[in-house]
Amino acid sequence: MGRRSSGVPLKPAGLLPARPTTLALLLSCAGVASFASDVTRPISAPSLEAVAYRVELARAGSTTIAVSIELPAAAPGPVSLVIPRAVPMGYSQQEYDRYVGEVKALGPQGESLAVERVEGPRWRLGSAGASLKRVSYTVDLARMEREILGASDASRARPGYVGLLGYSVLGYVEGWQTRPARLELAAPADWPVFTTLAPSAPPELARAASEAADFYALADSQVAMGPGLSVLRIENRVPLYLAAYSEGTTDLAFTGSLVSKAMDALVAYFGSAPFPHYTAQLELLKPISPDHRYGFSMEHLSSSHYFLAADAGVTPASPERERRRTLFNFTHHLAHAWIPKRSYGEGYFPFSWELAPLLDTIWLSEGFARYAAIEALADAMPEADGDAYRKAMLESLRQLLAEVPPFIRDMPLVPLSRIASTRYSEDFRTGKTLFARGALLAAELDERVRSASGGRKRFRDAARYLVDWSARSQRGFRVEELPELFRQATGVETREIWKRNLSH
Repeated sequence: MGRRSSGVPLKPAGLLPARPTTLALLLSCAGVASFASDVTRPISAPSLEAVAYRVELARAGSTTIAVSIELPAAAPGPVSLVIPRAVPMGYSQQEYDRYVGEVKALGPQGESLAVERVEGPRWRLGSAGASLKRVSYTVDLARMEREILGASDASRARPGYVGLLGYSVLGYVEGWQTRPARLELAAPADWPVFTTLAPSAPPELARAASEAADFYALADSQVAMGPGLSVLRIENRVPLYLAAYSEGTTDLAFTGSLVSKAMDALVAYFGSAPFPHYTAQLELLKPISPDHRYGFSMEHLSSSHYFLAADAGVTPASPERERRRTLFNFTHHLAHAWIPKRSYGEGYFPFSWELAPLLDTIWLSEGFARYAAIEALADAMPEADGDAYRKAMLESLRQLLAEVPPFIRDMPLVPLSRIASTRYSEDFRTGKTLFARGALLAAELDERVRSASGGRKRFRDAARYLVDWSARSQRGFRVEELPELFRQATGVETREIWKRNLSH
């Protein structure tokens, strides 16, 4: 999470209306092998009844939302309500339970049950002999944004707009998190309502509903609502949506064209699109204090979210360097939909919501996705331009590493990954070392594979193979398995490169 955006500002070009028109760019992707909506991990059986979630903003100007969770069948008490503290790919801990209040539990006949706050991000609901049917609570969005300094970690309520990160406001009843989930959203009568689970342009008014395979998919989604929201649909081989809220001004049509270009390049690179639709969500925000941090981005199963300063941005008139940086920021975060959202090391799934997991492969998740983004964009250019772009991007990574203190830069990748599992962006020296070294490892593997295969194979073949392997295996790969997986994908032996890069 919270990878720093590669310097992506969005500059003024006029804010679009609250009920925007659809933008049709009619771009296509060549060389697409297949499209699929499945997530490469076990999901709940479709025959199971869904857990019903309802999120309501009662009135315009409110900074508190009401959340309810209704089980399809009564659960014998006592049971636990759990509010996440860890975020998928967040590499940190956030005490979202601090912003939860008014927890109430009801039985099958609407009777009130006992509620007890216990250690950790938990509430004990009901007692022996009682059954739970429904739990409700409130979330204080204003306090959350005020106290969490990283913009990419907080939901927010601002005049005419509410933006919700699923995992920051939605909890689960323990034991029911693998069930399918149904989400119902309610807002003031004239407010547009948008969810990345079932995007639409223009968005629905006042009400919206969607479904998710399980709590992970639900919590990994985002919601936006309010007259300050603008939504564009971008016609592509993969239906794309751009959802934006800006406290400055933006050229959304131009920004949407960059998102589409990034998606085209990545679908061609990976040869598949593992989602039925994709949303890029922008929030361009005025800081609420000098201590608050903006300019980070987050990736999700079928969306990515960009938290930028209000005056940040690009237009067709922006310098080429800024436009390229913006395009790369989109491409890098979109690439995470393949790596590691659908091809990942141990620890990413099943996810631990209460304690951030220690991960051995952040260098691969961040570095290999970064290199895939570089390669995908280079492939879309004329050959000479692509070669020059690739070389310049790799040189920038080498320069970045030169600025990192040696005690971090030279640490073995697996121990450094474990350290960064809880402080990737808090001490960004760890984060940028991992993504830079991971991308340079990918580049070295690519060079060896191209050379040994006479140009018939390349890193792209290994990346595609990893995604396919994860879909078949339904588990995270182990570090020691990677050299053999690369050999199977390319026919080229690379063990010496792996050993050298992982040992220092």
